Amino acid sequence: MSEPGTLAIIGSGPGLGSALARRFAREGWSVALVALHQEVVDAGLAELEEYGVGTCGVQADVTDHDGVDHAFDSIAAALAVPDAVIYNASIYQAEPALELSQDALRLAFNVHVVGALNTAQCAIAAMRQADRGVLVFTVNSLARSPEAMSAALSIGKGAQLNLALSLERELDGTPIHIGIVTVCGAIKVGTAFDPDRLAGVYWELITQDPAHFQRDRLVEASG
Repeated sequence: MSEPGTLAIIGSGPGLGSALARRFAREGWSVALVALHQEVVDAGLAELEEYGVGTCGVQADVTDHDGVDHAFDSIAAALAVPDAVIYNASIYQAEPALELSQDALRLAFNVHVVGALNTAQCAIAAMRQADRGVLVFTVNSLARSPEAMSAALSIGKGAQLNLALSLERELDGTPIHIGIVTVCGAIKVGTAFDPDRLAGVYWELITQDPAHFQRDRLVEASG
């Protein structure tokens, strides 16, 4: 993708979300931020002011399909249909499976899977009209190798990974691509999983040649 486009970050916030917004804004992309809390949206928009790019902020609950649909309508009206969408909403619950309540499991499923599905359905509907787009999911190593003390996150990210792969199969042969970034460690400044380093991985994934699109990016400590 040679010309600057429009990026929507669903589940924006400090850390990785902020790094992603800055990375793309630095390249001249317009950036839309969607978060559960308005103060998070406002803080993110304030951080982007120095870049002089188009911005849009929308408060929405990812588990509410109508709210997500409204967010995409707002982004298209304010900026454009996003060229790229990153689903970044996540929640961590430190509970083993035998202690995991049904409410906690539903919460994990809603954030990691229902929210991801709502985002995919709304984003892809818009991208089909524009006849192009990249939708990226952020998962972690627990999606492929669960841990005992992170049962809800392991289940949620594993299901999100399966959703992403299902979407890829459904979109095969279309100009809409699915990307998956697997982060194999805790995101923390100054480590191999520094948010700014990770943002560079997303940049390379999203801006690669669509004719030779490669879905996966694995970020490891030794990478």
